[in-house]
Amino acid sequence: MTAPRPQGWVQFGESWCLWWNGRQIASVQPGADGITVVLSCRKLWQDKRVSAASVSQGKRYAERWCAARILAGLPLRQAVQQLTAKEEEPTQPKRSANELQQARRLREALKLPGDS
Repeated sequence: MTAPRPQGWVQFGESWCLWWNGRQIASVQPGADGITVVLSCRKLWQDKRVSAASVSQGKRYAERWCAARILAGLPLRQAVQQLTAKEEEPTQPKRSANELQQARRLREALKLPGDS
């Protein structure tokens, strides 16, 4: 089994990292000289560093900046929602009435005469 890939904002200690498509694209890190936002949505060797007044402001800036570059064809609000959405847990598919009836009949057929 493999661990689920992080998606959206994930907190590591005091810093927050924005994950998308299996890689970290931004981080917001508090430090002695304020809040630093590191944006890694450009080419792999180019990071953009900016300052923010608070962690929440840095997260909002990172969301919009990365969404505008990664999902350029979408409206900004929709791109931010898609970028920060958590992946849903895989659920079992809903079973039809016929499948439910077959499962019930199988359970009844497997009951031993002494079971209640």
